[in-house]
Amino acid sequence: MIESLSPRILGNMSAALALWDQMAGENDLVGGLPQSAAWVRNWHDHANADCFVAALYDSETPVLLLPLEVVKSGSIRFARFPGGTHANCNFPVLARDHAAEIGRSDIRSLTRAIRQARPDIDALLLSRQVDLLEGFSNPLLHLDKTRNPNPVLSASLSCGFDAVTERSNAKRKRKKHRQHARRYEEAGGHRIVTATSAAEATAMLDRFFAMKAERFAKTGVTDVFADAGVRKFFRSIFGEAAGNEPDTFEMKALEVAGRSRAIIGKSYWMDGLTVEFGGIAEDEFVSASPGEFLFFEDIMQACQDGMAVYSFGIGDEPYKRDWCDIEQPLYDSMVGFTLKGRSYVAAYRVRNAAAAAIKKNARLWAVAKKLRGLHARKHS
Repeated sequence: MIESLSPRILGNMSAALALWDQMAGENDLVGGLPQSAAWVRNWHDHANADCFVAALYDSETPVLLLPLEVVKSGSIRFARFPGGTHANCNFPVLARDHAAEIGRSDIRSLTRAIRQARPDIDALLLSRQVDLLEGFSNPLLHLDKTRNPNPVLSASLSCGFDAVTERSNAKRKRKKHRQHARRYEEAGGHRIVTATSAAEATAMLDRFFAMKAERFAKTGVTDVFADAGVRKFFRSIFGEAAGNEPDTFEMKALEVAGRSRAIIGKSYWMDGLTVEFGGIAEDEFVSASPGEFLFFEDIMQACQDGMAVYSFGIGDEPYKRDWCDIEQPLYDSMVGFTLKGRSYVAAYRVRNAAAAAIKKNARLWAVAKKLRGLHARKHS
């Protein structure tokens, strides 16, 4: 039984990243994929050098690691999970033997240590967290929290592919799949391609970035892949994983007539996989639903491979509902350190509540997306 834990703030990332191996050597670890050493190292190296790790120790043994990056929004500087909106299903790295013993007072002492070590930070904003992982509760949710307006939708696969398709009009799904396959064959043939080298992963990513830039411009959504550092991060993390076992990060594409028409980037985590991002080409094949076709093929392959869960990641969309039977809530926890930071946190909560109300109302959400698209076209 731990009597008390001591916080430490590690600004030297080389030394901090060594703690993942140290904890793994002494304990079995539990943690979110965006809190893995590979994710944090690549984000620090390519996207944001202002990262640090807040840790809790039992004597000289680390039992919790919380990697953070520092970013600015206007005049506000805050700490968040490395990756920002690209980091989903977040959960701190815990030593399994001590995970259940980390309490509210320990987390509060950790936040005080962060504030003392980084007085330039106005707030701590930890978004898109899961509340449970492998049966362990998320100790960060001892902080003030609110529910994120976007859930994670997933499909359980243990019942087999036929049963998965039955969740929403299996006959229609299969008929459309055959029709689209015939159209692809008439256009010169199709194939599903998985990147097996860093060069192949990079080529797929660059094609994906171009697809998303075009799509975001049309819909009025900020391109979250536009930053050069973010692109370098994804090229690195998917490139170093390509072709290696076990699977960690993987790029896959549907090619029609020799050109990629749909691309997804996936991560493998525990007994399932997650679609981290996806995109389709806005070309003559868009009416043949290349994204839908690729998902059909990929889910079928995941069933054959014995995957337990196929997650579509964060966000609620009709095409996800067609496959999914699991809805997982996500949570944001936050602390304001300064007057500006507390104001920012209050405004963030209001925005979350407004977004949740709009997204729960199908008519309002449709109007909001239409207005966003009109605004984009007006300013293009």
